[in-house]
Amino acid sequence: MYRNYLVAARHARRHLKWLIELAHLLRVQDECGQPRRARQVKREVKAFLAQLEQDTATDPQDAPIAQHLIQTIRNRWWGLFTCYRVWGLPPTNNDQETFFNHLKQGQRRISGRKSVHEFVVRYGVYAAYLDPRETFEQLLERLRQVSDAEFQSARQAWRENEAPLHKAHRFRYHRAKFLKKLEADWEKLAQWPMSAADSVENSF
Repeated sequence: MYRNYLVAARHARRHLKWLIELAHLLRVQDECGQPRRARQVKREVKAFLAQLEQDTATDPQDAPIAQHLIQTIRNRWWGLFTCYRVWGLPPTNNDQETFFNHLKQGQRRISGRKSVHEFVVRYGVYAAYLDPRETFEQLLERLRQVSDAEFQSARQAWRENEAPLHKAHRFRYHRAKFLKKLEADWEKLAQWPMSAADSVENSF
């Protein structure tokens, strides 16, 4: 039993070594802090996977793990090297996942509901996120960076985003009034020019 444990531990350490080496090959910057080229990273990763497949081909314990790792990388090959081509694009979405987790945790404390999926889908990029570490002066400094034109544009986009939600709310809770107004608008369409009718129809 002890011998089996040693064999399993030896294989596990070898598998971990693969992941560490692969992570090193996928690093965004070199030892001098300079950004690495997508072509160079792609060439090194491809050579690593080919060597790994060759070295584990005859090992019944390592081969399945290696093949799973190789297939996982190949399935994500199409988008794996984008961060090397686009400056400032993070190599992972870990920070984004952390941001959404904090956002949902805050909303759970506010609403008392366990599921906040509807909140995230509804508000999306317009959800307000407050950083408790940010001072009021720092918040004001960030707001001063937004011009009036940018604010007006964002507010208009917000209204357009909310419009379908308001209509759904009126239909759900004030259905008779909503349908009555809809009928009245349709009656007006018969009397309006075609261009104006198309405009009203598109508003629905």
